Amino acid sequence: MDYQDALNYLNSFINYEKKKDITYDESHYNLEAFRELAEEFGSPFNAYPSIHVTGTKGKGSVVEFLKNMLMVQGYRVGTFTSPHLFNTRERIRIDDAWISEESFASLMETIRPATADREKRYRTFFELMTLMSFLYFQRENVDWAIFEVGMGGRLDSTNIISPRCAVINTLGLDHTETLGPTLQHIAREKAGIVKKGIPVIIGPQKDEIRDYLVQLTIDAGGIPVVYGNDFTVAEDEIYLGKEKIGFVHLALEGEHQLKNCACALQALKSAGMWKNKKSMIGAAEKTTVGGRIEIRPFEGRFLVLDVGHTLESVDSLYRVVDKKFPGKRIVSVISYSHGKNISGMVALDKKYAQELIFTENSSFRGAKTEELAAACGPGKSISVKDLKEALNKALELSEEGDVIVIHGSFYLMGDIYEILEKY
Repeated sequence: MDYQDALNYLNSFINYEKKKDITYDESHYNLEAFRELAEEFGSPFNAYPSIHVTGTKGKGSVVEFLKNMLMVQGYRVGTFTSPHLFNTRERIRIDDAWISEESFASLMETIRPATADREKRYRTFFELMTLMSFLYFQRENVDWAIFEVGMGGRLDSTNIISPRCAVINTLGLDHTETLGPTLQHIAREKAGIVKKGIPVIIGPQKDEIRDYLVQLTIDAGGIPVVYGNDFTVAEDEIYLGKEKIGFVHLALEGEHQLKNCACALQALKSAGMWKNKKSMIGAAEKTTVGGRIEIRPFEGRFLVLDVGHTLESVDSLYRVVDKKFPGKRIVSVISYSHGKNISGMVALDKKYAQELIFTENSSFRGAKTEELAAACGPGKSISVKDLKEALNKALELSEEGDVIVIHGSFYLMGDIYEILEKY
């Protein structure tokens, strides 16, 4: 296999990220069958200590903080994340390097004999990617691995690992069509990653959800470590228990990122990796994550890119923009996914932006411009289905020094990165 052969083979398996109306149950997300497959390769996920990260918001940022704070201590760190913004290889990294095309092809060649004769509806794109990450991290002798849950937790293929620590970051109403209609349903699925005897870092939550997650953690034999009780952020300073970490000046924008950083610091402390505090804080301060309130100059404007697709994320985005660019005119290019709280998010767009341009992205989950426009109501918005044309329209409607915000989903970010590469 060369890389393209390997990618074609991977893409021949069912991909629930691209398929509608899949029931979230054991028949489609068969964790035990995946465990058996991984055991055929000697359970490579047991070859290194790991940390498991779930939640609705901030998962990717917590993973990056953890990676960088372990790297600065001299460790070789594997990370498995999803979805990708630009290239499938982004999902599997060691330190800051994507898996190479050669390693990708070699590992798929290794995996193929155990998967080729199975009916492909019983194996998935995500499972094969997860197995590849297990094998790659073992082959490359990583010191630590950090696994981000793809969706939910209980039935996610990453959930066969035995981590030193787990993180359940802030929960919100997302993937309700699969995980369930309420925060309690979602909490039950996310808490499915809790293992007996491990610390479980519970990030900022609504009070009733925090208490519910604590009880679920205790019921599963985990040790809850709770934001607001055991660690916290107060007046822009981080506290881990009684220890005052002090001010942390992050490169990442937004008050929520300080809380994500606190979760990562607490996770490392709970996992017994609290060593050189000064170097860890320095690594956290330099951490950046693509598509998380990412600000860059563009054609004389300020371009702000963000993957946020919940009410809280959109509110955080605009509060940062308002703070960094007070009085600046804002033109927003928006593409949300179907099934999200579109009316609530569009209301925030209308509140903060002077011009709204609704567009579409490459995902089947992307809402049509007609749905977005209906949520907006009359006036103040225009619809441009093609993203490149929408960006050109934003340039036309803005002047030098204005702010163009492009936000709404991971798929939108992947699409806009491709377009921006050509400028």
